[in-house]
Amino acid sequence: MNLIFLPIDIELPDSILDLNLEKEHKESVRLTKYNPYWNSTIITESHSTFNIIKPIIDQLPFDNITTITHKIQDRAVGPHVDVYPDMIFQEDELDNIKINEPSGYRIVINGQKDRLEIFNGKDWITPILPEIPCCYLINSTIMKHRVKEDENRELLYFRGFLNTEKHLELIKKSYIKYGQYAVEQQLL
Repeated sequence: MNLIFLPIDIELPDSILDLNLEKEHKESVRLTKYNPYWNSTIITESHSTFNIIKPIIDQLPFDNITTITHKIQDRAVGPHVDVYPDMIFQEDELDNIKINEPSGYRIVINGQKDRLEIFNGKDWITPILPEIPCCYLINSTIMKHRVKEDENRELLYFRGFLNTEKHLELIKKSYIKYGQYAVEQQLL
């Protein structure tokens, strides 16, 4: 599949705008070599706001979500991929991610529609999100992307084991609605 970016057609509850993880952020800021641009919190079922995102989780095609991260952008984000082979994964998780690319589900809760840039193999492209909040799918392992300065850009990051059949069905459904926003990899 040459698809590297696509908005995803799921229902986002209005309550997502009310995520208030300020307390959790103060307690669990993670600044790592993979995450130098974001003030991030790993969300677990014990977080008080987990129930707000549960209706979203139920619409995503994961058999098992291993990571949910709430992120607030601190500064412009340099070129990177989201998944590196030396990260910590559950057994076979990295293989599942690779065979299902694009496999990176993200939800922009707050921010501008035009701050993400994706390298399509030839040029840097600025995909436009149809609205905010918006769920989108991105290639996580090989396609570099970056984010221009976007004060307080806020998103949810999901990683785990995708159900390939449900994942492909959601891509087809979303392409029908949002195909004009899709970005394809340019092969040289």
